[in-house]
Amino acid sequence: MAKTIAIIGAGPGVGLAVAQRFGKEGYHVALLARNQEKLNDLVKQLEAQKISAASFYADVLDKNSLKDALAAVKKHFGAIDIIEFSPTPSMETMRRPRKIDVENATFHLDFQLLSAITVVQAVLPDMLSKKEGSLLFTTASSAQKPSATTASFGIAAGALLNYVRVLNNDLSAENIFVGIVSIGGLVYNTDEPDQELLKHFPPGTPVISSKEVAETHWKMHAEKSENEMIIGKIS
Repeated sequence: MAKTIAIIGAGPGVGLAVAQRFGKEGYHVALLARNQEKLNDLVKQLEAQKISAASFYADVLDKNSLKDALAAVKKHFGAIDIIEFSPTPSMETMRRPRKIDVENATFHLDFQLLSAITVVQAVLPDMLSKKEGSLLFTTASSAQKPSATTASFGIAAGALLNYVRVLNNDLSAENIFVGIVSIGGLVYNTDEPDQELLKHFPPGTPVISSKEVAETHWKMHAEKSENEMIIGKIS
């Protein structure tokens, strides 16, 4: 019986690449995000590649929305075997250290950490019952070394990283894998990086294919030997 991966914060970049990589291995794919129209387009792309896929509306800032969406995934596919969590806040929400206030910090913690906890709590009982499952997370290398430009994001990303670490320590004995991929560079979704976009960044800025991120997640899940992997560099 085919297993199911639910991708939280699915979009045309990492989310789609992860869906394609796991779909290639025969997994059902559930795409969760706020923009239903874009999700439907992604489902069409996956179905054209003979991948079983479905979309579900979910807002990571709305805990009930997340819970309802995950319940709908389980009803549709029968189970959730893998979670890939990769919602990304907009650049407009980023703050330098001296500009961070309680409202902004709360937003980022809700967006990254508390939503992740909500997702885990929704799927973990079934995984514990089966003694099987993978919880995969995607973040930026600022989780390890925050930068001033995206300081508010980095604080929450660091909290997410530590949550993943303690969760892995707790669940490894239950045969549940918990891993996180940190991206240190610009992610591109096309065959080649956008050279015009690169002109706006310092020379030597790492560029990373979304397919490489997806392959790293597949390797982590399949091999279960490394729980933390960094693609690119920590600046």
